[in-house]
Amino acid sequence: MTNKIINATLNVIIFIVPLLIIPIGYSKIPYNILKISVLLLCGLILLITLIVKRKELKFDNIDKTLFVLYILIFLSTIFSINLKNAIFGAKYRYEGFLTLTCYLLTYYTSKYYFKPHKYIEKFAIIVVWITSIIGILQYHNLFFIYNIFKIPHVASFTSSTFGNTNFFGSFLAIIVPTFMALYITKNKKIYLFTSYISFFAMLATTTRSSWVGLFFASIFGLIYVIKNRNKSLIKNTLQIVIGFIIIFVIALNSPKWISKIISSINFHSNSNIEIIENDLLQDRLDIMNTELQSTIKDKNVKNSFGSYRIEIWNIVLGVIPKVPLLGTGPDTLAYSLIKYSTNDALAYIKGHGQYIDKAHNEYLQVTATMGIPALIVYLIFLGQILVKQKNMFKDTSSFILVIPIISYICQAFFNISTIGVAPIFWCILGLIQNIDVKKKLQ
Repeated sequence: MTNKIINATLNVIIFIVPLLIIPIGYSKIPYNILKISVLLLCGLILLITLIVKRKELKFDNIDKTLFVLYILIFLSTIFSINLKNAIFGAKYRYEGFLTLTCYLLTYYTSKYYFKPHKYIEKFAIIVVWITSIIGILQYHNLFFIYNIFKIPHVASFTSSTFGNTNFFGSFLAIIVPTFMALYITKNKKIYLFTSYISFFAMLATTTRSSWVGLFFASIFGLIYVIKNRNKSLIKNTLQIVIGFIIIFVIALNSPKWISKIISSINFHSNSNIEIIENDLLQDRLDIMNTELQSTIKDKNVKNSFGSYRIEIWNIVLGVIPKVPLLGTGPDTLAYSLIKYSTNDALAYIKGHGQYIDKAHNEYLQVTATMGIPALIVYLIFLGQILVKQKNMFKDTSSFILVIPIISYICQAFFNISTIGVAPIFWCILGLIQNIDVKKKLQ
């Protein structure tokens, strides 16, 4: 019975939590409140079931490394500069000690107790199609729920059920490579179509970090195809590449003519939201080109590169030497910057009209809020998992599960962790060590 409870709970974390959202602007309730409420409840259920099964729990070397990380997170929380934030997390982010505990519980139970249900594939595809279709409709200002319920929104803001384009992008950084790998190895058309629609949604987010993740995952995918080359693998790979090229061209050109259709039927006649006539994907590509050229020509503008990420990184780096061992506590970056990097932080707030509560680099975030030892242990933990998959270019199941991990850890250099996506990543870290799951994927 406890195993069934664990599996049901993990399915809620993987397939239900990503869908929960309160539309921004619909009410004063935080948009992530549903996600965090259900996630914490699921974490409590997992903890109780593990306590019940405590006599049969087992730990390998990787688990012991994770336990060391958990101790460091606990100590960082205890000695935090803001205990409340460290425990519960900052508003809207909610990545405090309790949430991090849920991540680790998700990892452990996925590793030892998750059993692949016969419907799990259908659940995954349904979630991906729902989130991707919503995102694509948002990009083209065709998401009817906004108009039906008169929800204030930003035109072409492709956030789907995640509340932010970057969050949705990090989700797709896991999804797109996974279904690419599944189609290449399994040759099921539904995987191909799912990779197509999720790739379209990824482009619509205009989240460059997710593109970086997909790029590096594709390199590993190409190596797999070359090492195991046969007609089926090559054919499937070409279908993905050709399809992605076509989708890229459509994404570049679709907003304008779709906007004309919307205008012709006067669908937005009762809305205060102005339709964006310009091509957002093209705009993003133009910005990337401008940033690159400006940085090469004038080193003084390098801080603005990547939506001012370099400026943010420099500010966050100023905090780390002040609290190198335990950081300032989980999800307390905004407070630490004011305390330890006041001038730079205030200058950023004055210049951009917003404060910094995330480092836009998960590894820098861990270092600043939980300390250098926590980052080292976390990287060792990830390294231990990946080293065990050294046969990924020969073993199909390892390849399928390593690809999304590679994509996520690469995009994490430029993105932030979020409660709608991070549990999925931690779940995959567990699944890649789950014998039953790997047998199912062979």
